[in-house]
Amino acid sequence: MLKRLILSFLLLGSVAFLLGACSSDEGSEGTETDVVATVNGDEILRKDYNHEFELTKSTYAQMGIQFDDLDDATKEELEMVVLNQLINTRLVLQSSESDGIAIEQNEIDTELNRIKSQFEDDQQYEDALKEMSITEEELIKQVREQLMIGTYFDNKIGDISVSEEDIQTLYNEYKGQAESLEQEAEPLETLKPQLEQQALAEKQNVKVSELIEELRSANEDNIEILL
Repeated sequence: MLKRLILSFLLLGSVAFLLGACSSDEGSEGTETDVVATVNGDEILRKDYNHEFELTKSTYAQMGIQFDDLDDATKEELEMVVLNQLINTRLVLQSSESDGIAIEQNEIDTELNRIKSQFEDDQQYEDALKEMSITEEELIKQVREQLMIGTYFDNKIGDISVSEEDIQTLYNEYKGQAESLEQEAEPLETLKPQLEQQALAEKQNVKVSELIEELRSANEDNIEILL
């Protein structure tokens, strides 16, 4: 649960879920302090890559896909997906700092309290941190970075509107799927709020992808992959 709460922002890395300690041989080669990539001179360490890789494996496992069952080509592709997520995150954070985005302590406290509220008590919260091999200090750092990323995208994307046509298109897709399964489709009005949120999320994801692609293109000469 904690993984989803603190590490589920949208980043492009050619993963389906637009945007991270590893137990596999592929993900754990080298030492924790090895550099796997540099982004405008900033180093991405093996330990950060391994951590993101393990979380990605866990996400796949929740969908019924075991990393060890994948072929070598797919494993290598997944490794690059994870590395690209880290590179994209670093690019967005660098751009956020260049834009002068700063997160106030009260914003961090509010988000941290929101995360803690998802647990029954402090002990369950602390157990979850131990399970993920993360300290509260590291969690706070990740919260701050996610808030910076969220603010950056909010500033760049701005307001997005959803039209009735967008909603109708999604409903038609849903209705077609229901009919193909010989199921009765729910009325449009019943699903409208849900479809509106889905259409909004899809448009936001497109904008996020475009922004990250622009950052990658503008900084490609300053990205070095050492994995």
